[in-house]
Amino acid sequence: MGAAIYFSNVSFGYSDKDVLSEATFAVNPSEKVSIIGANGVGKSTTLKLAAGLLRPRGGSVQVLGMSPDTREVKGHIGYLPEDATPYLLLSVQENIEYSAVLRGVKEVSEATEEMLELFDLTHYRLAKAQSLSRGNLQRLSLAIMFVHKPDVLIMDEPLNYLDLSMQETLVKIIKKSNSTVFLSTHVVSTAARLTDKVMLLSNGRVIWKGELSEVESQLQKGETIEAKLAKMLR
Repeated sequence: MGAAIYFSNVSFGYSDKDVLSEATFAVNPSEKVSIIGANGVGKSTTLKLAAGLLRPRGGSVQVLGMSPDTREVKGHIGYLPEDATPYLLLSVQENIEYSAVLRGVKEVSEATEEMLELFDLTHYRLAKAQSLSRGNLQRLSLAIMFVHKPDVLIMDEPLNYLDLSMQETLVKIIKKSNSTVFLSTHVVSTAARLTDKVMLLSNGRVIWKGELSEVESQLQKGETIEAKLAKMLR
């Protein structure tokens, strides 16, 4: 079986800045990988390319062997942007149901109830999304992402705004999942809790991919893993 996510010589830029420059990497099926890098280095852009929301200027992106912007592939992807905002005028339940229908879930009511319980949103089922706290909006956004049980999870800072209890719930869900996980975070402890490997992004390219334990084995006395990664990113 080929890579779940594959970037081949991908270049991308905005009008005033090049972000990725011939970036090549693979995320294997069921692998869980975090992208770490400086602010503005292109972590969120990389996730959007993988989710099919942006198209590369050069090179190619494949998810499950196909272009991620195709309808067929989108049904296998769950995407959580940073500061995700559901449909504010819909209720919590309606948001989840709408996403389930959109993604072709057969048992919409059953899947919706499962997500309401999993993310502790049952009490808010009839509340409009616009009335929720930022933490509960994040819970709802996660429920929307998970409702169709995607094979590939693409998440930008997934632990943002969550209380400790819900953070632990999400960690357990992801650890038990067989889905491929590809996420971005600034926090090394988040990478360690949610994923098995990290990918360092610098100057438009992936400069290293491996397990955090490999980095920890190279620490000097008194050196933190955050300091070591910062040196690797320079």
